[in-house]
Amino acid sequence: MFGHRAVSRLLTPLRMGMVAAGLWGCSLIATDQDIPTYLVVPDIQFEPTELQGTASTNITDLWVYSATDVVGVFPLPAVVPLLQEDVQGGAVTLLAGIRENGLSDRRSPYPFYTTVDWLPTAGPGLRDTLVPVMELVESVRYLPVEDFETSNVFGSLVGGTGLLRTDAAGAVFEGSESGRLVVNENEPLVRVRTVEQEYDLTQNAPAFLEMDYRCDQAFVVGLFGFINGQEVQHPAMVLTATDEGGAPEWNKIYIDLAPLITAQGPADHFEVYVECILEAGRAQGSVGLDNLRILTY
Repeated sequence: MFGHRAVSRLLTPLRMGMVAAGLWGCSLIATDQDIPTYLVVPDIQFEPTELQGTASTNITDLWVYSATDVVGVFPLPAVVPLLQEDVQGGAVTLLAGIRENGLSDRRSPYPFYTTVDWLPTAGPGLRDTLVPVMELVESVRYLPVEDFETSNVFGSLVGGTGLLRTDAAGAVFEGSESGRLVVNENEPLVRVRTVEQEYDLTQNAPAFLEMDYRCDQAFVVGLFGFINGQEVQHPAMVLTATDEGGAPEWNKIYIDLAPLITAQGPADHFEVYVECILEAGRAQGSVGLDNLRILTY
């Protein structure tokens, strides 16, 4: 039979173990600071002004910042757990995230969308639902390239008819017309470029070419840089087919132009180009384009 001292010797290490494990006294009860409030964001919307063109986006992520730190990056639709420590400095800031060049390893907040500040109104363990609405920041330089509704600034450099406007059923992204480029065995290479648009793009500033596109084979988008009457071709990226075995689907992409502008160095101006080469084993390939625009500072 254990004596009082023996029992005390057994209880002391047991008590210490329970304290270390957080199982002693008031630690058994979770506080409100340990229970998050949940922010549910099913989508993020973009509202352009009348002169800013399309409202189409490809916002894939929600970036959440507290007053002092990054809370996290959450794929949409998002459920964001927020502890008391995340909001003790005030509202959290919500940013719209994209995938630069369409790449999953190039996730970043889009620098030209406004942010939204949000402070929880629900209590611990409860949910708030919010659909943030973003606009373009006031300081953005918005450079429209082409939406094909009333014009076509692309001229052919190589290959026949080049890039044409179309209102064919099933070939228009939105509005009444889109652009369409076709390569075939008679014209296996088509290269088109904006004509005398002279886009002024500066180094050391973010710059993106936005566009809606669809294609049944690969094509290239890039810039021509001009300096002292000389031109240099700068491919930005190769975009692959969006058909996935069926009819091509429209996709939105944000193409990072900053590396091309840096590679060019000093420039009088830039032009946008699109190039398509018929793939081996095909009789024809096509590319659809709409809502091309450059955003920069």
